[in-house]
Amino acid sequence: MILHARGILAEWEASCGHLPRLEIGGASVLWAAPWRDDPAVQSDTAIPVVDRRLGGTFTCAPFGQDDLDGGPPHGLAANAPWQVTRSSPSSVSATRRIGRGHLTARIAVRHDHPVLYQTHTLDLDRRCTFAHHPIIHAAAGAWLSANARAILTFDAEAPFLLQGRRLTKLPTEIPTGPHEDFATLTGATGLGWTALARLAEGDTIVTLRQTDQLPVTNLWFSDGARGGMWRNARGLIGVEGAICAGAEGFAAALSDNRVAADGVPTALPPGRHVIPHAIVRIAGCHRISGVVLAPGALRLQTGVETLTVPFDETHFA
Repeated sequence: MILHARGILAEWEASCGHLPRLEIGGASVLWAAPWRDDPAVQSDTAIPVVDRRLGGTFTCAPFGQDDLDGGPPHGLAANAPWQVTRSSPSSVSATRRIGRGHLTARIAVRHDHPVLYQTHTLDLDRRCTFAHHPIIHAAAGAWLSANARAILTFDAEAPFLLQGRRLTKLPTEIPTGPHEDFATLTGATGLGWTALARLAEGDTIVTLRQTDQLPVTNLWFSDGARGGMWRNARGLIGVEGAICAGAEGFAAALSDNRVAADGVPTALPPGRHVIPHAIVRIAGCHRISGVVLAPGALRLQTGVETLTVPFDETHFA
C-alpha cells in the first residue's frame, strides 16, 4: 500500500506491518533488507518473518526476544498480517491482536510536510514492552545527537562502544567499518528526539516521541560484521524509541534490570496507551542541539541557527 502527498511517499505492508519505503524530498530515508527479494530466504520458515521481511520501520510488542510468552521476536505486530480498517491516498489505519492485547496503527503523510506521522494505540490486558524500530541507512557514517543524559551499553558481537557501561557522554560520531553494537539512551524529558546527520546522504533524520510513554531510545548499529544473509547489511542505525530494558529482554523488563536501575520505567501497564511518533527529514547535515514544537512548525536549533519545518504540532497534543 502506497501513501503519498506532495514531497513524500511511504509504502506499508499489511502482510507484516513493516513500512519498508519512505522517501522525503526525493531521498530515501529508511533501509530495507536486500533479501526481501530472495526466494530462498522468503521460503525459509526457520527465519522469523520480522527478519525475512525486514524493512524500514515497524512496531515491536514486546521488544526483542519474547522470553515470557514464547511469541516471535518483536511480537506479532512485526511478524503477522494486519487488518486494514480505513485507507486513503495519504493515510492508513489498521489493527491486529498481539500477545498481550490489541494494537491499532494510524500512519499518515501530509502535503509539504517532510514527516511520517504515526500513532499507535495499545489496549493491553497485561504489562508489555513496546518500541518503534526505524532502520536508517548512513552509507558513510553519521553525526548523532539527542536530548538524553546517559547511554547504557550492552555486550555486543563486534562493538565500537565501551561495553557494559553507563556513560554520560554520548557518542557524536558513528563510524564506518565492521561493527555490531547496541546501546540505550536514557534521561530525556518532554519531547524526546534523536537526530542523525547522514554524511554521504547530506541530510538529517530526526525521530520524535513523548518521553513519558517511550522513555528510552535503543540504538542498533550494524555495519558488515555479521555473516550469512546479513553480509550486505552495512551502514545501518536503528533508532528505536521504546519502553523496555534495552538488550536485557522481555522478562527482565518486568523485573530488575539496568534500565530500571537508571530510574526509567521499562514496561507499559495494562490499559489504553495512545502513542504518537514521527520521523522527520531535513536537507543538509546539521548537529541538532534542541527541538521545539511551535504552531504549525517544528523548530530545530543547531547552535548557529534555527531551522523551521512544517509540522502538525497537535500530533503530540
